[in-house]
Amino acid sequence: MTRMSTRRALAVAAALAFLVVTPRAQGEQPQPPQPVHCSIDLDRVGQMEDVLSNALMLGLGRDSDRVRSFLTKARLECATGPELLLATAAEFDIDQAELKGEVERYRHVNCKHGRAGMRADDPTQPPIGGLDEVTEVSEFAKNVTLHVVLHELGHALIREFDLPVLGNEETAADAFATHYLVTHLPDRALDALRARVDSLLFEADEVPRDQWTVRGEHNNDARRAYQIAALAVAADPVKYAVVGRAARMSAEEMRRAADYGTEIHRSWRRILQPLRMPAGVLSDEARIRVDDGGSFVSQVRSTPLLSDLEAAVRSFDWHSQVTIAFVQGEGGAAWSRRLRTVTVHGGYLRRFVRQGEAIARAR
Repeated sequence: MTRMSTRRALAVAAALAFLVVTPRAQGEQPQPPQPVHCSIDLDRVGQMEDVLSNALMLGLGRDSDRVRSFLTKARLECATGPELLLATAAEFDIDQAELKGEVERYRHVNCKHGRAGMRADDPTQPPIGGLDEVTEVSEFAKNVTLHVVLHELGHALIREFDLPVLGNEETAADAFATHYLVTHLPDRALDALRARVDSLLFEADEVPRDQWTVRGEHNNDARRAYQIAALAVAADPVKYAVVGRAARMSAEEMRRAADYGTEIHRSWRRILQPLRMPAGVLSDEARIRVDDGGSFVSQVRSTPLLSDLEAAVRSFDWHSQVTIAFVQGEGGAAWSRRLRTVTVHGGYLRRFVRQGEAIARAR
């Protein structure tokens, strides 16, 4: 059997596995079927990616950055949804049956229809349509997203202009986003940096400290929050002291941040200078696209977030078109070299909305 035939056979087998019906418990009366109109098709790579994202992060507690990074790349290499599931199980060393079970559990998490065939009080089931309860993009979510998209723009600059990568590229992208904010968006920087630090620490606190990751491209979320805050404090120790305190930095740590943070800001300033458009001129090789398929994502059209990002992406002298796209669906934010696009999913914005609500309640 050829390698391709083997892959197709595995995909078919995985797809058929979803059709297995669990035997009804003895004595349980059959319930009349309820008409359900659901568009979820797990044979499609995009829809399997959305469900896998929820299953891995919410159901199995896998690191969110690693999940997003893997799925963004894997979806381009897999022809079918079941094939993506098998690749995911191998990547995260998860038993296939266990992952299939989590996929079924989260299959309808973003659906608007009822919980067909499920007990409404079953605590093992995630809420159906839960993400659709969020109808407004909060200021907290906009502020976090500003730093997130600038981070992805940092990856774009590194890749498109062949900037030297002498260390961890994810850390460099965080540094770029922070540098750009304090240098070019000083009126927005304080709120954006405070929100990003709060968001990262919220995610860090969701995982026991002894389980903070030391693997993969990304530092753990608490470390990322600290480094972002340190660079902010290095730029202006008075203005951004509140960011340092939010990252749980001591007064001595904030004092020491200036020793190395100043050098990082200087390095970014020097390396970016020849890449920027002339003063008062914006690049025609950059654009922002916003899906009109839903009112939630389309809200960013009328916010400073969009104008700030447009000014940022058009301030660089790109040699070919670069796009920032806000789209419907689940997923995170990522830069694609092949598409020359930073894609931001509506599910990511909803995630930050909920984080902001939880943080506000805890204060």
